[in-house]
Amino acid sequence: MSQAITSSDFRAERIDTSNKWYELFQKGVELGTWDVETLFEEVDFRRDRERWASLEADERKQIRYLLSGFLDGEFAVGEDASHHLQRIVGAPCFDHSEEMGMYMTMFTLTEHKHTQFLDVYMHEVMGDQDVFAELNPKRGGARIPIVQATGLGEIFDRQGQLTARAAHSQDPVDIAEALTVYHMIVEGLLARGGFYSVNKLSANAPLPLLNHGFKLISTDEGRHITHGVEALGELIEKERAGKPEFQGVSEAIVDVLYENVGAVADFGYMFTDAVGDPLEIEFDDLLFRVGHLIDGQFNEALDLDIDHRTILELVADRHEDCLETDIDEAVREYRDRYQRQRGVETDGGR
Repeated sequence: MSQAITSSDFRAERIDTSNKWYELFQKGVELGTWDVETLFEEVDFRRDRERWASLEADERKQIRYLLSGFLDGEFAVGEDASHHLQRIVGAPCFDHSEEMGMYMTMFTLTEHKHTQFLDVYMHEVMGDQDVFAELNPKRGGARIPIVQATGLGEIFDRQGQLTARAAHSQDPVDIAEALTVYHMIVEGLLARGGFYSVNKLSANAPLPLLNHGFKLISTDEGRHITHGVEALGELIEKERAGKPEFQGVSEAIVDVLYENVGAVADFGYMFTDAVGDPLEIEFDDLLFRVGHLIDGQFNEALDLDIDHRTILELVADRHEDCLETDIDEAVREYRDRYQRQRGVETDGGR
């Protein structure tokens, strides 16, 4: 599950270069410093723009829904990394690890870079993307309509709430909840499910820059998930050692998964007959993939006992609700609402 981490050949005085967090930091330095603007020129974004213009309207819609979810999600994780995760990794339960703090600087940089790639790509290649960025500067703008209309917005908001609480309390159980929704659900299930979908759509809608960029993003996210698994593993280990302040960590991790996995199913709306699935990503394939991810992350990597029947019931119930909802109509309603807000701001807001 975790990426292989190799020991450094070098030693230092104040930094433990054999520490796992140092090794993740070094991996980030080696692999995570790709430059977005240079990439746009090297791969030539104009080829993607030409290919995008040749796609059918329903194909463009499906890709826009997918990338909109990524854009809002990457902005949310970048913001929470900047504001909250830096404080969380400095909590006493992590033994004040200097190396963990070092890694978080690279972590935050890559999260913001993912937002940069997607935001520039959607503007330069897709052209007509509208993210309503000016409505709420403190949160980077209003939620993109497709995100607000589905469970994705619920998960991103929940992530913000939990990371803020954990940063303030620095309680091990609060931290376990925050890291579970951030690393295991948003990065581990949603993002990896999205990477799988991007790989599948490339067969029917080859967009060279998009595919190349997502390979780099996926590599970065692999390190981020490793961070989450390792950090949660530390908390579980101390809980199982009987330390009083860590009791409840494992239960909290499982509860957060159950509370949020239903909303993950809304992500699959973009790959069902409800939108025609023109690029043939197929919801059943995606669901199978996410099921394997849940088993690998929670049961194998963290040695927890996830009830697969409960997961399937939660996902099935939420997905059925989603299919009975006119998501496109909800998207239109949010667009209209945002336009009215813009009109108020434009006419008399300043």
